[in-house]
Amino acid sequence: MKVIVVPGSAQTSRSAIRTLLNDPLSPAVVGVYRNLDKVPAEFKKHMRFQAVQGDVSDGASLDFSGCDAVITMTPPKLDGSDFIAFGKKMANNVKSRGVGEVRTNHNCERILEGLDCDVILVRNCFFMENWSSALETIRADPPYFYSTIAPLDYSLPMASARDIGRCCAREALGIGAPLQKSPRIVYLHGPRNFSVHDVHEAWEKVTGKKIEVKLIEKDDLRSFFEHSPLPDNLVDDFVEMTLTFLPGGLLEKEMNDLTNAIRGQDTLVDAFTQMWKENEGTSKESLEQGVAEHVPIQDLLLQKETLGYINKTMA
Repeated sequence: MKVIVVPGSAQTSRSAIRTLLNDPLSPAVVGVYRNLDKVPAEFKKHMRFQAVQGDVSDGASLDFSGCDAVITMTPPKLDGSDFIAFGKKMANNVKSRGVGEVRTNHNCERILEGLDCDVILVRNCFFMENWSSALETIRADPPYFYSTIAPLDYSLPMASARDIGRCCAREALGIGAPLQKSPRIVYLHGPRNFSVHDVHEAWEKVTGKKIEVKLIEKDDLRSFFEHSPLPDNLVDDFVEMTLTFLPGGLLEKEMNDLTNAIRGQDTLVDAFTQMWKENEGTSKESLEQGVAEHVPIQDLLLQKETLGYINKTMA
């Protein structure tokens, strides 16, 4: 069995690759990278792993021939350009190679559902890694973080990038008998729902600091995003997206439906511990080199026999 992961550099992709390489089915794994210098050392030395150069934004650079499954993603596009058109282009590039933000995800799903193969849509409501925005402010004096989720005790499903990668890999390895219905939608949840109160406790446990939570209420969302690093043309989309999973939002009922739900294993403490350690290493490297790398965390899964899409939201 041969599985291709493109791009291979995203956090979810790394988790998927790691899961594939550790699986007893022993699939051959190909990681596609724009820059081969980004290939982790742990993968380079593995006999069943091969790194190749390619770019999901350039369909001509992708070669999926001979593969049984493809795990891919639509990279985030937050530079002010048309991110919906960008998402469509990424999906079309993957579709054309022969594999078979909310509006961005919806359009990509419609494109990918058109593949001549079974389709599995794997959706998660909220990435635990969205809280990585706190990594800078909890180093302030006094430490604090912002939350666009309110009130403090409102809980919702949150899944880690590692669990999403694990889910992608397991779905890819499970190809075989045709689905009774296509597309099949699977919802990925964390081990339980988490609230901002849980987020607060997790950050304090991981950092050993007393941290203040600054809640952004619904009426203040626009002002908050207008003063954030977001390009102006994305403010409306982020306000709309955030409102969908708040109390009374369009996705509140759907995201808490446990029908076809899968539970991940990572808690907030697990995810935050990893983020904190990685940020410590990045901070030291940045001081030495004068640069910092921001790793995209929003991902999607595609397969030849089975195709799944990971819905993503950011806060």
